Amino acid sequence: MTGGHPNSHWRATAKPGAAFAGLDGDRQVDALIVGGGFTGLSTARELSGRGIDCAVVEGQDIGWGASGRTGGFAVPRFKMNYSTLAREHGDEVARGLFAQAVEAVDSVTETVEAYGIDCGFQRNGHLTPAHSRTALAGLQADVDWLRGRAGDRTARMMSREEAAEALGTQVYHGAYLDPRGACLQPYDYTRGLAAALQARGVPVFTASPVEALRRDGGRWLAQTPGGTVRARSVVLATNAYTRPLLPGDDLHRRVVPVASSIIATRPLNSHERQITLPCGLPVTDTRRLVSYFRILPTGQLLFGGRGDITGRRDDPAVFRTLERQLALTYPHLKGIEIQERWAGMVAVTLDSFPHVGRLDDGVFYALGYGGRGVALSSLMGRRLAALVAGETIAPGPMGDSGFDPVPFHAWRRTGMRIMTRYYQVRDLFER
Repeated sequence: MTGGHPNSHWRATAKPGAAFAGLDGDRQVDALIVGGGFTGLSTARELSGRGIDCAVVEGQDIGWGASGRTGGFAVPRFKMNYSTLAREHGDEVARGLFAQAVEAVDSVTETVEAYGIDCGFQRNGHLTPAHSRTALAGLQADVDWLRGRAGDRTARMMSREEAAEALGTQVYHGAYLDPRGACLQPYDYTRGLAAALQARGVPVFTASPVEALRRDGGRWLAQTPGGTVRARSVVLATNAYTRPLLPGDDLHRRVVPVASSIIATRPLNSHERQITLPCGLPVTDTRRLVSYFRILPTGQLLFGGRGDITGRRDDPAVFRTLERQLALTYPHLKGIEIQERWAGMVAVTLDSFPHVGRLDDGVFYALGYGGRGVALSSLMGRRLAALVAGETIAPGPMGDSGFDPVPFHAWRRTGMRIMTRYYQVRDLFER
């Protein structure tokens, strides 16, 4: 730990920024946001833009959770193919989801530009390579559906040969390229947004966990170690770190927290750099246990995926699965020195969608990004602000209808271990 933060490449390369203080005393606002990550700060961005008085309280520090430890990919796709979504929900719903996915990345772009956040933001595109022929057919079906049913011709397919040249590896069968994808330094983005909001008059408090939440007349009263906040509305933006705050509150049981682990190699030499991911784009493949990777500004290769799903261990053995997958993807890097290892907790839902909705009168939530939170959390900030303002939203399958607790939630870790092993076997067989 460094200054209370888990070590990571992002923390090590972070730019100096603003400091944030703990809540001291009692405050009153129109809207209280619990959680200072992507979702909470995006909600504060939207509320302040609407002229709604709000404050953010964070239990740890800005960028402490997954928002400051993610791979930093903003992807205009969901985990499920658009063609699959169209079959399950109909073309109209699928078109709405596609529009929201693009809006999500647009929102990040607008935030970086409007707030002048120095976070290495690049919007040059994103690649989704297919690990199997079946996955390749699904990606091709997406391109066909987008062109035929959504009127969008931006995304395109890469042949196996073109993908191999772009990726510098022969392990994939082809790839889906969307030029609207982006990447950024997530720790700098998170803290930069928090600092910009604070400079614009939005109070941002750290080391201020909400210990209790209860009704106090016509307002909600949030109790922290250093003081209280009274608010007409409360937004719960705690994602994988959600815990019950209200009587009968089962929000934490609707998601399963899972660790996403990342390694970063030593800087590649000139020859290695020429043959490792020559296109320079961020990559997220189609495996059930996805691999995602990108070249960092330092010349290091970032490679992420599933390590120890509980996130409780930080010894190098946890990351050996990632190192093996890295060597399979890039054999010329087998045995390369790994300079940094870290992990963050993401929240997984049963249907692989994030969800936004109402928990109680005046209490709203959004969570469950499953590793796609950089862009989707920015979108959810807009939806949450609309709910606080009393507006009706149409999130489609990402709403609260049918967003029920996970069965046998108490045995979630055992179940996740079993499913992880099952997915590993399926991915290996398909490859």
